[in-house]
Amino acid sequence: MTARLFAGIDGGGTKTAVVVVDGSGQEIARTVSTTSNAAVVGHEQAAAVLREVMAEAARRAGVELPFAAAWFGLSGSDRPEDHAYLRPRLENVAAEVTMTNDAELALAGLPDRVGVAIVAGTGSISLGRNGAGEKARAGGWGHIFSDEGSGWELTRQMLRAFAAERDGRGPHTSLTDRLMAHWQIEDPFSIINRVYDPATTKGDLAGMSRMVIEEAAKGDAVSIRILDDAAADLASLGSAVAHRLALGPEIAIALVGGLLVHVEAYRERVLHDLRQEWIVADVTLIDDPALTAARALATSYQGALS
Repeated sequence: MTARLFAGIDGGGTKTAVVVVDGSGQEIARTVSTTSNAAVVGHEQAAAVLREVMAEAARRAGVELPFAAAWFGLSGSDRPEDHAYLRPRLENVAAEVTMTNDAELALAGLPDRVGVAIVAGTGSISLGRNGAGEKARAGGWGHIFSDEGSGWELTRQMLRAFAAERDGRGPHTSLTDRLMAHWQIEDPFSIINRVYDPATTKGDLAGMSRMVIEEAAKGDAVSIRILDDAAADLASLGSAVAHRLALGPEIAIALVGGLLVHVEAYRERVLHDLRQEWIVADVTLIDDPALTAARALATSYQGALS
């Protein structure tokens, strides 16, 4: 075992990030690979990606596996059957393995890990913890019937708006021209081949959500409506968690994912909706969940020694 090196793993819908720290929490190495979301790539591929990225992290840290501890925060892989498959295939990467939903990494960034984490990247979910250690979650049911307020959902609504305009049953939107230029098509129906191309991934589509954000900033009414509706849906996830955990009236919020961390206009929409019901006492932006998790492991380890 490599003494006192700790790995935090953020397994999202688009990529898997690993950060390794020493006992003081100082970063030693990091690496990024493709998605390890079992709901997207299957359990076998998810396990293969995780083993490979952990081996690469060890190589970059100049050590051999196993690490002292590893915290796997995995989207799409947080159910008992997921753990039953993945844990035996990952036990050799660390002496102690913790496996949770990726949203739980963000709670490590809140005081005493109490409050509500809201994640909006490729997918979405909200997870919270109260002072008694009870946890609750909302959303995270997958892209077929959930992922509210996520990049995937913004793109899905953009495509619906495109189709509605072309059908003559929806208003004009600048998103139509953006989509046709993006895919370099002249026939609107050619978009079907692009969207349903097996090579087009969920992450690829979610990444196109930037068009909605950009067109909303230019004043496109349809884009503004899409953002407003998505923000309200996302805020409702966080609110549901806070109610179930009997938090409040003041709540601490951790925000995770590119849409919330890097897009201020969207973040402010979500916070505005939350503030209609709650006093948001503290907002923490978690830009690096893998680092947050690794440092939490290091802190716990040092606390156990003292």
